[in-house]
Amino acid sequence: MVNILIALSYAPFPVRRGIDRLVENLIEGLAARHRVVLVTMHLDVEAGRHLERIERENVSIRSMLAPHRRSVAHRFFYKAKNLCRAALTGIPPGVLYAAPPPYLDLIERTARDERIDLVIAFYWHLADLPRRIPDVPLALATMDLDYLVHPERVRRIRSPLRRAVARIDCRMRERAEWTAYGRYRTILAVTGADASRLRGERAMAGKTVLTLPLAIDLGRYDPSAFTREEDRLLMLGAFDSDFNRDALSFMLRDVFPLVLRRRPGAVLEIVGQGAGPVLVESDARNVRYTGVVDDIRPHLGACSLMALPLRFGGGVRIRMMEAAAMAVPVVSTPRGVAGMGLVAGRDYLEALEPERMAETIVHLLENPDAAAGIGSNARRWVEEHYAMAGYSERLDALIADVERSFSKRRI
Repeated sequence: MVNILIALSYAPFPVRRGIDRLVENLIEGLAARHRVVLVTMHLDVEAGRHLERIERENVSIRSMLAPHRRSVAHRFFYKAKNLCRAALTGIPPGVLYAAPPPYLDLIERTARDERIDLVIAFYWHLADLPRRIPDVPLALATMDLDYLVHPERVRRIRSPLRRAVARIDCRMRERAEWTAYGRYRTILAVTGADASRLRGERAMAGKTVLTLPLAIDLGRYDPSAFTREEDRLLMLGAFDSDFNRDALSFMLRDVFPLVLRRRPGAVLEIVGQGAGPVLVESDARNVRYTGVVDDIRPHLGACSLMALPLRFGGGVRIRMMEAAAMAVPVVSTPRGVAGMGLVAGRDYLEALEPERMAETIVHLLENPDAAAGIGSNARRWVEEHYAMAGYSERLDALIADVERSFSKRRI
């Protein structure tokens, strides 16, 4: 049995984001054979109480209230402090919030007191950990290769002033990202495509780049437990992230109005946090904003199809895995499923331009048998690639690779 510490700046419970589900499943897979300690920060007292209920055999939680959330005064203090530090040091404010010294102290202390054998850190915000824990194997897990996403992120901003500010911010974040890659010996990417791209970077010479095994508990997803509703579209996401906001704006302004011309009774349900500002700026006709939910399965089970109109972004789309687990037919851009091994036309339907995406959505709405076939193929895909069966063995192989990389460094 290996003692494994998972460091994630913001608590993944209750599950709200794709990374939350990824970490939840990772903990489940590791805890089958090893002891796992999650070290994280919570943003309010209720979230801290929720974390206490997660502990069970082989799973322990070490959590603290984020320093900037202790009071209103703390919020103002840390906002001013982090903006000043960012201006003086070039470290992005987001990193300063996600990796404050008290949190890094908690990780370091836990690693020592719990006699941790391996640390998995999510993600490049935690660049200082190798300095603090030099004698324990560490692996840096990166959800995205953000440096590849930044150019498209900046390009899509219309205001010249906002674009200039975003360009400066992206440069700061890119420097921080590469600083982290430089300090860790082992990097974990969430897709094979990302791992291959990272290995090809000159700055990664001598590093070990591995693919983090992913899995989803298919036993939780039973498509037969729900009845699909006619003309019901679904979009999932954390819409406070720029790539999801862009996708939602694209859907509301360019795609869904074309769908309504052909299917005036169609309804678009939006599930996830942060969609409000985009809805205010758009025509919200036949749009239902559900917001954050504790259980996504009823929404996946009731929809006719899911739209995944991402135009930029990286990493892996956990929502695609969940939709496939529920046999939901998905219409996606190429970017929405990039690197996941899905086959267009079989496991999902692909479209990029607004007219083509609207046409593809209408086709599935008007042909429920074809939609069901796409959904069934997606379910087979997720069963083949992401089932929990064999997950512990894949994780054991990863642990061995990380420990081997650490041993080579010490020789």
